[in-house]
Amino acid sequence: MARSLNEWLWQHEFWLPPGITWEDMKESEDIHYPQPRDLLLSIPFALILVVIRYVFERAIALPLCAKLGVRDKQRPNAQPNPILETFYSTHCKNPKESELISLAKQCDLPVRKVERWFRRRRNTDRPSLSKKFCEACWRFTFYVIAFFTGLAVLYDKPWFWDHRECWTGYPQQVSHPGVKIVVINHVFSLDIF
Repeated sequence: MARSLNEWLWQHEFWLPPGITWEDMKESEDIHYPQPRDLLLSIPFALILVVIRYVFERAIALPLCAKLGVRDKQRPNAQPNPILETFYSTHCKNPKESELISLAKQCDLPVRKVERWFRRRRNTDRPSLSKKFCEACWRFTFYVIAFFTGLAVLYDKPWFWDHRECWTGYPQQVSHPGVKIVVINHVFSLDIF
């Protein structure tokens, strides 16, 4: 079963243009083509970036946040209410007027207090100002480093200056070690960070 799934997944018709097979993409000592297994580099790279981000936010962004005087607003907490909490977590975070009236009757509270409870409860789920600052600081640092790393690696490549060079020799294009790092950076900048 696993073998047939593997054969189906790696059919050259899915991955390569017509007339090219995996045999044409075999590597030799001096020629290295991009291989599907290169995508596996993204897994340890993602884990490393998560650790770097965690350390960066704790060691650099939070102290910078304090130095710049960014303070979290003190938000009033919602009073503990099991009926409202159950509705909040199972149904919706912003109930309609009819639901508010029904909940007010169940809790023996005025509708206005139930509305206030939901507003305060929603506010407790919102990220704090320092959390937002750390996120923005990380994104800024990550994208600046990724941009300048991409420039440094791609600056001397012919396809950086002439986009038609991207297709010269396609698909049998030699893989450059520095370009793999830039591609992985690009993949991660799209969704994770």
